[in-house]
Amino acid sequence: MSGGNDGGGSWGSRFLKVASIAAATAAAAGGLYALLSSSASANSEVEVPFGAQRDTPLRVNNEGATARWTKPEITWAKLNVDGSREHFNGPSAGCGGFMRDASGKWLCGFAKKLNPNYQAHQTELQAIVTGLELAWEMNVKNLIVMSDSDSVVSMVENGVKPNHPDYDVVELIRTKRRHFDWEVRFVSIPNKANRVAHTLANEARKLHSYDLKVYYDPPSICAQLLLEDE
Repeated sequence: MSGGNDGGGSWGSRFLKVASIAAATAAAAGGLYALLSSSASANSEVEVPFGAQRDTPLRVNNEGATARWTKPEITWAKLNVDGSREHFNGPSAGCGGFMRDASGKWLCGFAKKLNPNYQAHQTELQAIVTGLELAWEMNVKNLIVMSDSDSVVSMVENGVKPNHPDYDVVELIRTKRRHFDWEVRFVSIPNKANRVAHTLANEARKLHSYDLKVYYDPPSICAQLLLEDE
């Protein structure tokens, strides 16, 4: 009897040890899985900018890596645009932008004072419309439009529903883009790569007139930023 009991106790002890080791291994594996899942989830959140749909690819070029303006391909021009809205010290709004060719030559810049009731994304949309009109007037055939608003780029790329408050201006942009005489691409870039357009948009809010101001030569307020982009 005693021999039988000792054998059973030994077997039970071994069973408990194995079970404990298995439980610890499972717990460690579960913790590792949770950690990896958390990391993957965090990375997926970073990859999808605010305003952009997960199934919509967002075009990003060298500006995303260098945080400065870079030359486009030969035969192409770049139009950088930005909108600006001030909430304090009296509401004001404006938009601005500039265009340079594949050699880096300044083609034109613009600043336009806007309705102070515009929302931030609406100032960006107005900047795109204004820039496209200037580019068309200058007979630019291949144009890359650079905006630091992911949500606006997504609106233009995907369109909005007819009952959307910005439907008319979004469709105007999309119609201009589809014109058979030119090719237009839209690219989302970081704020730091759009400093010249940002400066012009801020300057637009200070204008006394709502008339479009066109700069056929780089304005002095942008000189230092243009040098830093070289």
